[in-house]
Amino acid sequence: MRITTNDDGTVIVSNDNTTIGYAVVDSAKGELTYLFVNPLFRRQGYGTLLLNQIEKVAGSSLKPAEPISPLGKKFFSHKKHG
Repeated sequence: MRITTNDDGTVIVSNDNTTIGYAVVDSAKGELTYLFVNPLFRRQGYGTLLLNQIEKVAGSSLKPAEPISPLGKKFFSHKKHG
């Protein structure tokens, strides 16, 4: 598994075969604008890993940007964000 951060702050988690997931931040607003985990890798801790990494990049806790998907609402209700 590799975790990389692009120049724009996007955090990407991948393995040798595929992208597992990625997260995008709007640092000016302090918002997580997008978090995606490949369905084959969900419920294995990758969402939490991405959230932790993107918050390190942003330098603070992030709130999810609206609109929030039903899966996103479930994820963040467990993480105590937003």
